[in-house]
Amino acid sequence: MSLNGGMNPDISCISPISGLDAFIDTAAVTVHFQPIVAVHSGHVFAYEALSRGPAGTALEPPLALFRAARERHLLAPLEAVCRERAMTRWVDEGLDERLFINVSPEVLLDPQHRSGETRRLLETLGLPPHRVVIELTEQSPGIDPTLMAEAVRHYQSMGFAIALDDLGEGYAGLRLWSEIAPDFVKLDRHFVSGLDGDPVKRRFVRAIIDIAHSMGSQVIAEGVEREAELACLVELGADYCQGWLLAHPAPDPARRRPALEERLATLTRRHRLPLEAVIIERLCTRVTPLAADASVAEASERFAAEPDSRCLAVVDEQAVPIGVLDRQRILALLGKRFGFDLHGRQRVTRVMRHAPLCVEGSASLDQVSRKVTGRERDLRDEDFVITEAGRYRGMGRVVDLLQVITEQRVEIARQANPLTQLPGNAPIRAALDRFAGRARPFIAAYLDLDHFKPFNDRFGYALGDRLLLTLAELLGESLRDGDFLGHLGGDDFVLLLDDPRDRHARLADIQRRFRRACEALMPEAIVRADGFDGVDRFGQRRVFGLPRLSIAALMLSGTRRPASFGDCWRSLKAQAKRDATGRVVARYPA
Repeated sequence: MSLNGGMNPDISCISPISGLDAFIDTAAVTVHFQPIVAVHSGHVFAYEALSRGPAGTALEPPLALFRAARERHLLAPLEAVCRERAMTRWVDEGLDERLFINVSPEVLLDPQHRSGETRRLLETLGLPPHRVVIELTEQSPGIDPTLMAEAVRHYQSMGFAIALDDLGEGYAGLRLWSEIAPDFVKLDRHFVSGLDGDPVKRRFVRAIIDIAHSMGSQVIAEGVEREAELACLVELGADYCQGWLLAHPAPDPARRRPALEERLATLTRRHRLPLEAVIIERLCTRVTPLAADASVAEASERFAAEPDSRCLAVVDEQAVPIGVLDRQRILALLGKRFGFDLHGRQRVTRVMRHAPLCVEGSASLDQVSRKVTGRERDLRDEDFVITEAGRYRGMGRVVDLLQVITEQRVEIARQANPLTQLPGNAPIRAALDRFAGRARPFIAAYLDLDHFKPFNDRFGYALGDRLLLTLAELLGESLRDGDFLGHLGGDDFVLLLDDPRDRHARLADIQRRFRRACEALMPEAIVRADGFDGVDRFGQRRVFGLPRLSIAALMLSGTRRPASFGDCWRSLKAQAKRDATGRVVARYPA
Protein backbone atom coordinates (compact mmCIF):
# COMPACT_ATOMS: atom_id res chain seq x y z
CA MET A 1 0.00 0.00 0.00
CA SER A 2 1.65 3.24 -1.09
CA LEU A 3 -0.10 5.23 1.61
CA ASN A 4 2.58 4.35 4.14
CA GLY A 5 5.48 5.42 1.95
CA GLY A 6 7.31 2.16 2.54
CA MET A 7 6.56 1.77 6.28
CA ASN A 8 4.99 -1.47 7.45
CA PRO A 9 4.54 -1.37 11.24
CA ASP A 10 2.89 -4.03 13.36
CA ILE A 11 -0.44 -2.41 14.14
CA SER A 12 -2.32 -5.46 15.37
CA CYS A 13 -2.30 -4.28 18.98
CA ILE A 14 -3.03 -0.58 18.38
CA SER A 15 -6.43 0.59 19.60
CA PRO A 16 -8.21 3.83 18.68
CA ILE A 17 -6.89 6.82 20.53
CA SER A 18 -9.28 9.24 22.17
CA GLY A 19 -7.42 12.25 20.81
CA LEU A 20 -8.18 11.37 17.20
CA ASP A 21 -11.22 13.67 17.08
CA ALA A 22 -9.19 16.63 18.27
CA PHE A 23 -6.39 15.75 15.86
CA ILE A 24 -8.84 15.89 12.95
CA ASP A 25 -10.51 19.07 14.21
CA THR A 26 -7.17 20.89 14.39
CA ALA A 27 -6.02 19.54 11.00
CA ALA A 28 -2.66 18.67 12.58
CA VAL A 29 -1.70 16.42 9.66
CA THR A 30 1.88 16.24 8.47
CA VAL A 31 2.18 15.70 4.72
CA HIS A 32 5.21 14.21 3.00
CA PHE A 33 5.68 13.97 -0.76
CA GLN A 34 7.43 11.15 -2.63
CA PRO A 35 8.45 11.59 -6.29
CA ILE A 36 7.25 9.34 -9.11
CA VAL A 37 9.93 9.20 -11.80
CA ALA A 38 9.83 8.53 -15.55
CA VAL A 39 12.21 5.57 -15.70
CA HIS A 40 13.45 6.07 -19.27
CA SER A 41 14.33 9.76 -19.00
CA GLY A 42 15.02 10.11 -15.27
CA HIS A 43 12.70 13.12 -14.93
CA VAL A 44 10.24 13.66 -12.10
CA PHE A 45 6.74 13.03 -13.40
CA ALA A 46 4.62 13.47 -10.26
CA TYR A 47 4.58 13.35 -6.47
CA GLU A 48 2.40 11.28 -4.17
CA ALA A 49 1.07 12.92 -1.00
CA LEU A 50 1.52 10.72 2.08
CA SER A 51 -0.08 11.76 5.38
CA ARG A 52 1.37 11.21 8.84
CA GLY A 53 -0.39 11.12 12.21
CA PRO A 54 0.58 12.90 15.45
CA ALA A 55 4.37 12.73 15.85
CA GLY A 56 5.60 10.48 18.63
CA THR A 57 2.27 8.67 19.10
CA ALA A 58 1.00 5.23 18.16
CA LEU A 59 -0.96 6.86 15.33
CA GLU A 60 2.01 8.45 13.59
CA PRO A 61 2.33 5.55 11.08
CA PRO A 62 -0.27 6.09 8.33
CA LEU A 63 -1.67 2.56 8.46
CA ALA A 64 -2.37 2.88 12.19
CA LEU A 65 -3.88 6.34 11.72
CA PHE A 66 -6.33 5.33 9.00
CA ARG A 67 -7.19 2.04 10.66
CA ALA A 68 -8.13 3.88 13.85
CA ALA A 69 -10.20 6.39 11.88
CA ARG A 70 -12.03 3.56 10.11
CA GLU A 71 -12.79 1.82 13.43
CA ARG A 72 -14.16 5.06 14.91
CA HIS A 73 -16.12 5.96 11.76
CA LEU A 74 -13.97 9.03 11.21
CA LEU A 75 -12.46 8.01 7.87
CA ALA A 76 -14.37 10.57 5.80
CA PRO A 77 -13.41 13.63 7.91
CA LEU A 78 -9.81 12.40 8.24
CA GLU A 79 -9.43 11.97 4.49
CA ALA A 80 -10.99 15.39 3.90
CA VAL A 81 -8.41 16.96 6.22
CA CYS A 82 -5.56 15.04 4.56
CA ARG A 83 -6.66 16.12 1.08
CA GLU A 84 -6.97 19.75 2.15
CA ARG A 85 -3.52 19.75 3.77
CA ALA A 86 -1.89 17.92 0.85
CA MET A 87 -3.27 20.25 -1.83
CA THR A 88 -2.56 23.38 0.17
CA ARG A 89 1.04 22.34 0.87
CA TRP A 90 1.44 21.36 -2.78
CA VAL A 91 0.43 24.80 -3.98
CA ASP A 92 2.74 26.37 -1.38
CA GLU A 93 5.66 24.27 -2.69
CA GLY A 94 5.16 25.77 -6.17
CA LEU A 95 5.91 22.56 -8.09
CA ASP A 96 4.07 21.99 -11.36
CA GLU A 97 4.11 18.18 -11.67
CA ARG A 98 1.04 16.06 -11.07
CA LEU A 99 -0.09 15.30 -7.53
CA PHE A 100 -1.33 11.83 -6.48
CA ILE A 101 -3.89 11.85 -3.65
CA ASN A 102 -5.01 8.65 -1.89
CA VAL A 103 -8.76 8.15 -1.57
CA SER A 104 -10.69 5.27 0.04
CA PRO A 105 -13.80 4.63 -2.09
CA GLU A 106 -15.86 3.60 0.93
CA VAL A 107 -15.98 7.23 2.13
CA LEU A 108 -18.30 8.05 -0.79
CA LEU A 109 -21.08 6.20 1.06
CA ASP A 110 -20.25 7.81 4.40
CA PRO A 111 -22.91 10.34 5.54
CA GLN A 112 -20.07 12.61 6.67
CA HIS A 113 -18.68 12.81 3.13
CA ARG A 114 -19.51 16.06 1.35
CA SER A 115 -19.72 15.53 -2.41
CA GLY A 116 -17.85 18.08 -4.54
CA GLU A 117 -15.66 19.31 -1.67
CA THR A 118 -12.46 18.30 -3.48
CA ARG A 119 -13.46 20.20 -6.62
CA ARG A 120 -14.35 23.30 -4.59
CA LEU A 121 -11.00 23.14 -2.80
CA LEU A 122 -9.17 22.99 -6.12
CA GLU A 123 -11.05 26.04 -7.38
CA THR A 124 -10.09 27.94 -4.24
CA LEU A 125 -6.42 26.99 -4.65
CA GLY A 126 -6.39 27.58 -8.42
CA LEU A 127 -5.30 23.99 -9.09
CA PRO A 128 -6.85 22.41 -12.25
CA PRO A 129 -8.38 18.93 -11.74
CA HIS A 130 -6.32 17.26 -14.44
CA ARG A 131 -3.14 17.94 -12.44
CA VAL A 132 -4.51 15.80 -9.61
CA VAL A 133 -4.55 12.01 -9.80
CA ILE A 134 -7.01 10.29 -7.51
CA GLU A 135 -5.35 7.11 -6.30
CA LEU A 136 -8.11 4.73 -5.29
CA THR A 137 -6.97 2.45 -2.53
CA GLU A 138 -8.67 0.03 -0.19
CA GLN A 139 -7.56 -1.49 3.10
CA SER A 140 -10.82 -2.78 4.54
CA PRO A 141 -11.77 -6.33 3.44
CA GLY A 142 -14.99 -7.20 1.70
CA ILE A 143 -15.48 -3.90 -0.13
CA ASP A 144 -17.91 -4.24 -3.03
CA PRO A 145 -16.05 -3.94 -6.38
CA THR A 146 -19.03 -2.04 -7.77
CA LEU A 147 -18.32 0.67 -5.19
CA MET A 148 -14.82 1.03 -6.59
CA ALA A 149 -16.26 1.40 -10.10
CA GLU A 150 -18.67 4.06 -8.84
CA ALA A 151 -15.78 5.91 -7.20
CA VAL A 152 -13.86 5.91 -10.49
CA ARG A 153 -16.81 7.32 -12.43
CA HIS A 154 -17.42 9.90 -9.71
CA TYR A 155 -13.93 11.37 -9.95
CA GLN A 156 -13.57 10.96 -13.71
CA SER A 157 -16.74 13.01 -14.18
CA MET A 158 -15.02 15.89 -12.37
CA GLY A 159 -11.96 15.79 -14.64
CA PHE A 160 -9.54 13.93 -12.37
CA ALA A 161 -7.12 11.30 -13.63
CA ILE A 162 -7.43 7.91 -11.92
CA ALA A 163 -4.85 5.49 -10.55
CA LEU A 164 -5.51 2.01 -9.16
CA ASP A 165 -3.26 1.22 -6.24
CA ASP A 166 -1.60 -2.09 -5.27
CA LEU A 167 -2.45 -3.89 -8.50
CA GLY A 168 -1.63 -7.56 -8.09
CA GLU A 169 -2.41 -7.71 -4.36
CA GLY A 170 -5.02 -10.29 -3.35
CA TYR A 171 -7.90 -7.87 -3.93
CA ALA A 172 -10.50 -7.83 -6.69
CA GLY A 173 -8.51 -5.12 -8.47
CA LEU A 174 -8.22 -7.13 -11.67
CA ARG A 175 -12.00 -7.21 -11.97
CA LEU A 176 -12.18 -3.45 -11.51
CA TRP A 177 -9.33 -2.94 -13.96
CA SER A 178 -11.24 -4.90 -16.59
CA GLU A 179 -14.34 -2.73 -16.12
CA ILE A 180 -12.83 0.78 -16.19
CA ALA A 181 -10.06 2.64 -17.94
CA PRO A 182 -7.70 4.02 -15.27
CA ASP A 183 -4.99 6.39 -16.38
CA PHE A 184 -2.44 4.64 -14.17
CA VAL A 185 -2.08 1.28 -12.47
CA LYS A 186 0.34 0.91 -9.58
CA LEU A 187 2.21 -2.35 -9.44
CA ASP A 188 2.24 -3.82 -5.94
CA ARG A 189 5.64 -3.77 -4.22
CA HIS A 190 5.47 -7.57 -3.80
CA PHE A 191 6.18 -7.97 -7.52
CA VAL A 192 8.95 -5.35 -7.47
CA SER A 193 10.89 -6.70 -4.49
CA GLY A 194 13.54 -9.10 -5.78
CA LEU A 195 12.22 -8.82 -9.34
CA ASP A 196 15.73 -9.05 -10.78
CA GLY A 197 16.29 -12.51 -9.32
CA ASP A 198 12.85 -14.02 -9.81
CA PRO A 199 11.89 -15.09 -13.36
CA VAL A 200 8.30 -15.86 -12.30
CA LYS A 201 7.81 -12.30 -11.03
CA ARG A 202 9.30 -10.96 -14.26
CA ARG A 203 6.74 -12.91 -16.30
CA PHE A 204 3.91 -11.52 -14.17
CA VAL A 205 5.22 -7.96 -14.45
CA ARG A 206 5.73 -8.21 -18.23
CA ALA A 207 2.15 -9.49 -18.60
CA ILE A 208 0.73 -6.72 -16.41
CA ILE A 209 2.63 -4.06 -18.34
CA ASP A 210 1.48 -5.45 -21.70
CA ILE A 211 -2.16 -5.55 -20.59
CA ALA A 212 -1.99 -2.05 -19.11
CA HIS A 213 -0.50 -0.57 -22.26
CA SER A 214 -3.08 -2.33 -24.44
CA MET A 215 -5.82 -0.67 -22.36
CA GLY A 216 -4.24 2.78 -22.51
CA SER A 217 -3.01 2.75 -18.89
CA GLN A 218 0.49 3.59 -17.73
CA VAL A 219 2.31 1.51 -15.13
CA ILE A 220 3.90 2.83 -11.93
CA ALA A 221 6.10 0.37 -10.02
CA GLU A 222 6.07 0.95 -6.27
CA GLY A 223 8.67 0.01 -3.68
CA VAL A 224 11.79 0.23 -5.86
CA GLU A 225 14.65 -0.05 -3.39
CA ARG A 226 17.56 -1.51 -5.40
CA GLU A 227 19.26 -0.55 -8.65
CA ALA A 228 18.89 -4.10 -9.96
CA GLU A 229 15.11 -3.80 -9.58
CA LEU A 230 15.15 -0.46 -11.41
CA ALA A 231 17.21 -1.90 -14.27
CA CYS A 232 14.80 -4.81 -14.62
CA LEU A 233 11.76 -2.50 -14.65
CA VAL A 234 13.39 -0.34 -17.35
CA GLU A 235 13.99 -3.44 -19.44
CA LEU A 236 10.44 -4.76 -18.96
CA GLY A 237 8.88 -1.47 -20.05
CA ALA A 238 7.47 0.10 -16.87
CA ASP A 239 6.58 3.76 -17.38
CA TYR A 240 7.28 5.18 -13.93
CA CYS A 241 8.95 4.12 -10.68
CA GLN A 242 8.57 5.13 -7.05
CA GLY A 243 10.57 4.02 -4.03
CA TRP A 244 13.38 4.61 -1.58
CA LEU A 245 16.06 4.03 -4.22
CA LEU A 246 14.90 7.26 -5.88
CA ALA A 247 13.84 9.29 -2.84
CA HIS A 248 12.25 8.93 0.59
CA PRO A 249 9.04 10.85 1.28
CA ALA A 250 9.84 14.36 2.53
CA PRO A 251 7.83 17.42 3.66
CA ASP A 252 9.87 19.84 1.52
CA PRO A 253 10.13 18.46 -2.03
CA ALA A 254 10.99 21.82 -3.65
CA ARG A 255 14.07 22.28 -1.45
CA ARG A 256 15.21 18.73 -2.13
CA ARG A 257 14.60 18.92 -5.87
CA PRO A 258 18.15 19.87 -7.02
CA ALA A 259 19.71 16.95 -5.12
CA LEU A 260 17.00 14.63 -6.44
CA GLU A 261 17.61 15.62 -10.06
CA GLU A 262 21.35 15.06 -9.62
CA ARG A 263 20.72 11.58 -8.26
CA LEU A 264 18.26 10.76 -11.04
CA ALA A 265 20.78 11.87 -13.68
CA THR A 266 23.32 9.44 -12.21
CA LEU A 267 20.85 6.56 -12.14
CA THR A 268 19.70 7.28 -15.69
CA ARG A 269 23.26 7.16 -17.00
CA ARG A 270 23.76 3.76 -15.35
CA HIS A 271 20.54 2.24 -16.62
CA ARG A 272 20.06 3.94 -19.96
CA LEU A 273 18.70 1.58 -22.59
CA PRO A 274 20.81 0.76 -25.69
CA LEU A 275 21.02 3.12 -28.65
CA GLU A 276 17.95 1.45 -30.17
CA ALA A 277 15.96 2.89 -27.26
CA VAL A 278 16.08 6.44 -28.60
CA ILE A 279 14.98 5.57 -32.14
CA ILE A 280 11.51 6.83 -31.24
CA GLU A 281 12.94 10.35 -31.60
CA ARG A 282 12.79 9.82 -35.38
CA LEU A 283 9.02 9.47 -35.18
CA CYS A 284 8.41 12.78 -33.41
CA THR A 285 6.69 15.42 -35.54
CA ARG A 286 6.67 18.89 -33.98
CA VAL A 287 3.03 19.91 -34.11
CA THR A 288 1.81 22.78 -31.95
CA PRO A 289 -0.80 21.38 -29.56
CA LEU A 290 -4.19 22.86 -28.70
CA ALA A 291 -4.62 24.65 -25.40
CA ALA A 292 -7.27 23.27 -23.06
CA ASP A 293 -9.35 26.46 -23.41
CA ALA A 294 -9.30 26.41 -27.24
CA SER A 295 -12.67 26.25 -28.99
CA VAL A 296 -13.87 23.73 -31.55
CA ALA A 297 -13.84 26.52 -34.17
CA GLU A 298 -10.17 27.24 -33.38
CA ALA A 299 -9.38 23.54 -33.71
CA SER A 300 -11.06 23.52 -37.12
CA GLU A 301 -8.86 26.42 -38.22
CA ARG A 302 -5.76 24.57 -37.04
CA PHE A 303 -6.68 21.46 -39.00
CA ALA A 304 -7.30 23.58 -42.09
CA ALA A 305 -3.85 25.15 -41.70
CA GLU A 306 -2.17 21.75 -41.17
CA PRO A 307 -3.69 19.38 -43.75
CA ASP A 308 -1.18 16.58 -42.91
CA SER A 309 -2.21 16.38 -39.26
CA ARG A 310 -4.76 13.68 -38.44
CA CYS A 311 -4.79 14.39 -34.71
CA LEU A 312 -3.87 17.28 -32.43
CA ALA A 313 -2.93 16.92 -28.81
CA VAL A 314 -4.73 18.98 -26.16
CA VAL A 315 -2.46 20.11 -23.32
CA ASP A 316 -2.80 22.00 -20.05
CA GLU A 317 -0.79 25.05 -19.01
CA GLN A 318 2.15 22.81 -17.98
CA ALA A 319 2.15 21.16 -21.45
CA VAL A 320 0.84 17.87 -20.01
CA PRO A 321 -1.31 16.06 -22.62
CA ILE A 322 -4.88 15.64 -21.43
CA GLY A 323 -6.52 14.46 -24.66
CA VAL A 324 -6.37 14.15 -28.43
CA LEU A 325 -8.71 15.60 -31.03
CA ASP A 326 -9.23 13.74 -34.29
CA ARG A 327 -9.82 15.57 -37.57
CA GLN A 328 -12.76 13.30 -38.37
CA ARG A 329 -14.38 14.22 -35.07
CA ILE A 330 -14.25 17.93 -35.96
CA LEU A 331 -15.62 17.29 -39.44
CA ALA A 332 -18.46 15.24 -37.99
CA LEU A 333 -19.41 18.03 -35.58
CA LEU A 334 -19.08 21.01 -37.89
CA GLY A 335 -20.15 19.34 -41.12
CA LYS A 336 -23.73 19.04 -39.99
CA ARG A 337 -26.38 21.68 -40.51
CA PHE A 338 -25.90 24.47 -37.95
CA GLY A 339 -22.71 22.69 -36.86
CA PHE A 340 -20.72 25.88 -36.24
CA ASP A 341 -23.59 27.48 -34.35
CA LEU A 342 -24.08 24.42 -32.15
CA HIS A 343 -20.49 23.39 -31.50
CA GLY A 344 -18.09 26.10 -32.67
CA ARG A 345 -17.85 27.83 -29.29
CA GLN A 346 -17.51 24.66 -27.28
CA ARG A 347 -14.17 23.98 -25.67
CA VAL A 348 -12.16 21.18 -27.23
CA THR A 349 -12.07 19.47 -23.82
CA ARG A 350 -15.79 18.72 -24.31
CA VAL A 351 -15.26 16.79 -27.54
CA MET A 352 -11.71 15.42 -27.34
CA ARG A 353 -10.87 11.83 -26.50
CA HIS A 354 -9.54 11.68 -22.98
CA ALA A 355 -6.63 9.48 -21.84
CA PRO A 356 -4.48 9.80 -24.99
CA LEU A 357 -1.81 7.23 -25.70
CA CYS A 358 1.47 8.83 -24.59
CA VAL A 359 4.94 7.39 -25.09
CA GLU A 360 8.16 8.80 -23.69
CA GLY A 361 10.67 9.96 -26.28
CA SER A 362 13.36 7.83 -24.64
CA ALA A 363 11.33 4.60 -24.75
CA SER A 364 12.52 1.68 -26.84
CA LEU A 365 10.99 0.89 -30.20
CA ASP A 366 9.72 -2.42 -28.83
CA GLN A 367 7.93 -0.69 -25.95
CA VAL A 368 6.34 1.88 -28.25
CA SER A 369 5.24 -0.84 -30.66
CA ARG A 370 3.65 -2.84 -27.83
CA LYS A 371 1.70 0.22 -26.67
CA VAL A 372 0.52 1.31 -30.10
CA THR A 373 -0.40 -2.08 -31.53
CA GLY A 374 -1.94 -3.24 -28.25
CA ARG A 375 -4.72 -0.65 -28.38
CA GLU A 376 -8.32 -1.38 -29.24
CA ARG A 377 -8.75 -2.16 -32.93
CA ASP A 378 -10.55 1.11 -33.76
CA LEU A 379 -7.70 3.14 -32.20
CA ARG A 380 -4.70 1.38 -33.71
CA ASP A 381 -4.39 3.84 -36.60
CA GLU A 382 -4.75 6.93 -34.41
CA ASP A 383 -1.68 9.13 -33.96
CA PHE A 384 0.01 8.92 -30.57
CA VAL A 385 1.51 11.62 -28.33
CA ILE A 386 5.26 11.74 -27.67
CA THR A 387 6.30 13.21 -24.33
CA GLU A 388 9.37 14.05 -22.30
CA ALA A 389 8.95 13.52 -18.56
CA GLY A 390 5.20 13.56 -19.15
CA ARG A 391 5.18 16.88 -21.06
CA TYR A 392 4.22 17.25 -24.70
CA ARG A 393 6.94 17.08 -27.36
CA GLY A 394 5.13 16.15 -30.56
CA MET A 395 2.99 13.61 -32.39
CA GLY A 396 3.86 10.21 -33.81
CA ARG A 397 2.17 8.46 -36.74
CA VAL A 398 1.55 4.73 -36.90
CA VAL A 399 2.64 4.58 -40.56
CA ASP A 400 6.04 6.03 -39.59
CA LEU A 401 6.32 3.56 -36.73
CA LEU A 402 5.68 0.66 -39.10
CA GLN A 403 8.34 1.98 -41.48
CA VAL A 404 10.93 2.16 -38.69
CA ILE A 405 10.01 -1.34 -37.53
CA THR A 406 10.41 -2.63 -41.08
CA GLU A 407 13.81 -0.96 -41.39
CA GLN A 408 14.88 -2.48 -38.10
CA ARG A 409 13.80 -5.96 -39.18
CA VAL A 410 15.74 -5.60 -42.42
CA GLU A 411 18.81 -4.57 -40.43
CA ILE A 412 18.35 -7.48 -38.04
CA ALA A 413 18.03 -9.86 -40.98
CA ARG A 414 21.20 -8.43 -42.48
CA GLN A 415 23.08 -9.10 -39.25
CA ALA A 416 21.53 -12.53 -38.63
CA ASN A 417 23.18 -15.85 -39.36
CA PRO A 418 22.03 -16.90 -42.87
CA LEU A 419 21.37 -20.54 -41.87
CA THR A 420 19.57 -20.27 -38.52
CA GLN A 421 18.42 -16.62 -38.80
CA LEU A 422 19.60 -16.13 -35.21
CA PRO A 423 21.34 -12.86 -34.25
CA GLY A 424 24.93 -12.73 -35.49
CA ASN A 425 28.15 -11.13 -34.25
CA ALA A 426 27.06 -7.50 -33.85
CA PRO A 427 23.79 -8.27 -32.00
CA ILE A 428 25.65 -10.75 -29.79
CA ARG A 429 28.19 -8.09 -28.80
CA ALA A 430 25.34 -5.66 -28.06
CA ALA A 431 23.56 -8.28 -25.95
CA LEU A 432 26.72 -9.01 -23.96
CA ASP A 433 27.15 -5.29 -23.31
CA ARG A 434 23.53 -4.99 -22.25
CA PHE A 435 23.65 -7.96 -19.87
CA ALA A 436 27.00 -6.91 -18.42
CA GLY A 437 25.76 -3.37 -17.87
CA ARG A 438 23.02 -4.52 -15.49
CA ALA A 439 23.50 -4.91 -11.77
CA ARG A 440 22.43 -8.56 -11.52
CA PRO A 441 24.03 -11.96 -12.13
CA PHE A 442 23.71 -13.86 -15.41
CA ILE A 443 25.24 -16.77 -17.33
CA ALA A 444 27.25 -16.19 -20.53
CA ALA A 445 27.67 -19.56 -22.29
CA TYR A 446 29.63 -20.49 -25.41
CA LEU A 447 28.38 -23.67 -27.11
CA ASP A 448 29.93 -25.69 -29.91
CA LEU A 449 29.90 -29.26 -31.26
CA ASP A 450 32.66 -31.81 -30.77
CA HIS A 451 33.69 -33.72 -33.94
CA PHE A 452 31.55 -31.52 -36.20
CA LYS A 453 34.11 -31.14 -39.04
CA PRO A 454 34.70 -34.90 -39.50
CA PHE A 455 30.91 -35.36 -39.21
CA ASN A 456 30.42 -32.92 -42.10
CA ASP A 457 33.16 -34.62 -44.14
CA ARG A 458 31.67 -38.07 -43.59
CA PHE A 459 27.93 -37.39 -43.91
CA GLY A 460 27.84 -34.25 -46.04
CA TYR A 461 26.99 -30.61 -45.40
CA ALA A 462 23.25 -31.12 -45.89
CA LEU A 463 23.05 -33.36 -42.81
CA GLY A 464 25.44 -31.01 -40.99
CA ASP A 465 23.11 -28.09 -41.64
CA ARG A 466 20.15 -30.13 -40.41
CA LEU A 467 22.07 -30.84 -37.20
CA LEU A 468 22.79 -27.11 -36.69
CA LEU A 469 19.17 -26.18 -37.36
CA THR A 470 18.05 -28.83 -34.88
CA LEU A 471 20.43 -27.41 -32.27
CA ALA A 472 19.20 -23.86 -32.93
CA GLU A 473 15.59 -24.99 -32.57
CA LEU A 474 16.05 -26.78 -29.24
CA LEU A 475 18.13 -23.89 -27.87
CA GLY A 476 15.33 -21.55 -28.84
CA GLU A 477 12.82 -23.77 -27.07
CA SER A 478 14.93 -23.61 -23.89
CA LEU A 479 14.81 -19.79 -23.70
CA ARG A 480 12.99 -18.09 -20.87
CA ASP A 481 11.86 -14.50 -20.58
CA GLY A 482 14.95 -12.29 -20.59
CA ASP A 483 17.35 -14.85 -22.15
CA PHE A 484 19.29 -14.31 -25.39
CA LEU A 485 20.49 -16.70 -28.11
CA GLY A 486 22.90 -15.91 -30.92
CA HIS A 487 24.77 -17.82 -33.65
CA LEU A 488 28.37 -16.74 -34.20
CA GLY A 489 28.74 -18.98 -37.24
CA GLY A 490 29.53 -22.62 -38.02
CA ASP A 491 28.76 -24.67 -34.92
CA ASP A 492 29.43 -21.82 -32.46
CA PHE A 493 26.49 -20.40 -30.45
CA VAL A 494 26.17 -17.93 -27.56
CA LEU A 495 23.48 -18.38 -24.91
CA LEU A 496 22.85 -15.73 -22.21
CA LEU A 497 20.73 -16.89 -19.28
CA ASP A 498 19.04 -14.11 -17.36
CA ASP A 499 18.51 -16.31 -14.27
CA PRO A 500 21.65 -18.22 -13.18
CA ARG A 501 20.15 -20.13 -10.27
CA ASP A 502 19.35 -23.45 -12.01
CA ARG A 503 22.16 -23.18 -14.56
CA HIS A 504 23.53 -26.72 -14.23
CA ALA A 505 20.13 -28.36 -14.64
CA ARG A 506 19.22 -26.20 -17.65
CA LEU A 507 22.52 -26.71 -19.45
CA ALA A 508 22.50 -30.47 -18.76
CA ASP A 509 18.94 -30.72 -20.10
CA ILE A 510 19.99 -28.94 -23.32
CA GLN A 511 22.83 -31.43 -23.77
CA ARG A 512 20.55 -34.43 -23.20
CA ARG A 513 17.97 -33.15 -25.65
CA PHE A 514 20.65 -32.51 -28.26
CA ARG A 515 22.00 -36.03 -27.83
CA ARG A 516 18.54 -37.51 -28.50
CA ALA A 517 18.01 -35.22 -31.50
CA CYS A 518 21.41 -36.15 -32.91
CA GLU A 519 20.69 -39.87 -32.57
CA ALA A 520 17.37 -39.39 -34.35
CA LEU A 521 19.20 -37.98 -37.41
CA MET A 522 21.88 -40.70 -37.61
CA PRO A 523 21.69 -44.17 -39.20
CA GLU A 524 20.83 -46.84 -36.65
CA ALA A 525 24.17 -48.63 -37.12
CA ILE A 526 26.10 -45.46 -36.28
CA VAL A 527 24.00 -44.94 -33.14
CA ARG A 528 24.59 -48.53 -32.00
CA ALA A 529 28.34 -48.17 -32.57
CA ASP A 530 28.28 -44.79 -30.78
CA GLY A 531 30.66 -43.41 -33.37
CA PHE A 532 31.81 -43.29 -36.97
CA ASP A 533 34.96 -43.58 -39.05
CA GLY A 534 36.40 -40.30 -40.25
CA VAL A 535 39.53 -38.32 -41.09
CA ASP A 536 41.07 -35.98 -38.52
CA ARG A 537 42.75 -32.65 -39.20
CA PHE A 538 46.06 -34.39 -39.88
CA GLY A 539 44.58 -36.65 -42.55
CA GLN A 540 44.61 -39.75 -40.34
CA ARG A 541 41.63 -42.11 -40.24
CA ARG A 542 40.16 -42.82 -36.80
CA VAL A 543 36.90 -43.36 -34.98
CA PHE A 544 34.98 -40.32 -33.74
CA GLY A 545 32.16 -40.23 -31.26
CA LEU A 546 28.77 -38.75 -32.19
CA PRO A 547 28.70 -34.94 -32.16
CA ARG A 548 28.43 -33.74 -28.56
CA LEU A 549 27.39 -30.30 -27.39
CA SER A 550 30.17 -28.73 -25.31
CA ILE A 551 29.41 -25.74 -23.09
CA ALA A 552 31.89 -23.24 -21.64
CA ALA A 553 29.96 -20.91 -19.34
CA LEU A 554 30.77 -17.91 -17.19
CA MET A 555 28.62 -16.91 -14.23
CA LEU A 556 28.99 -13.16 -13.81
CA SER A 557 28.09 -11.31 -10.65
CA GLY A 558 26.68 -8.36 -12.56
CA THR A 559 29.18 -5.89 -11.11
CA ARG A 560 32.29 -6.81 -13.14
CA ARG A 561 32.83 -8.07 -16.67
CA PRO A 562 35.85 -9.52 -18.47
CA ALA A 563 37.82 -7.43 -20.92
CA SER A 564 37.16 -10.15 -23.50
CA PHE A 565 34.46 -12.80 -23.25
CA GLY A 566 36.17 -14.67 -26.09
CA ASP A 567 39.42 -15.05 -24.15
CA CYS A 568 37.58 -16.37 -21.10
CA TRP A 569 35.54 -18.82 -23.16
CA ARG A 570 38.65 -19.99 -25.00
CA SER A 571 40.36 -21.01 -21.76
CA LEU A 572 37.24 -22.85 -20.57
CA LYS A 573 36.47 -24.51 -23.89
CA ALA A 574 39.32 -27.06 -23.63
CA GLN A 575 38.26 -27.92 -20.06
CA ALA A 576 34.67 -28.50 -21.19
CA LYS A 577 35.74 -30.85 -23.99
CA ARG A 578 37.89 -32.87 -21.56
CA ASP A 579 35.17 -33.04 -18.91
CA ALA A 580 32.95 -36.12 -18.87
CA THR A 581 29.84 -33.89 -18.82
CA GLY A 582 31.05 -31.75 -21.70
CA ARG A 583 30.48 -28.52 -19.77
CA VAL A 584 32.21 -26.17 -17.37
CA VAL A 585 30.61 -23.31 -15.44
CA ALA A 586 33.13 -20.92 -13.87
CA ARG A 587 32.52 -17.84 -11.76
CA TYR A 588 33.79 -14.47 -12.91
CA PRO A 589 35.67 -13.08 -11.15
CA ALA A 590 36.99 -16.36 -9.75
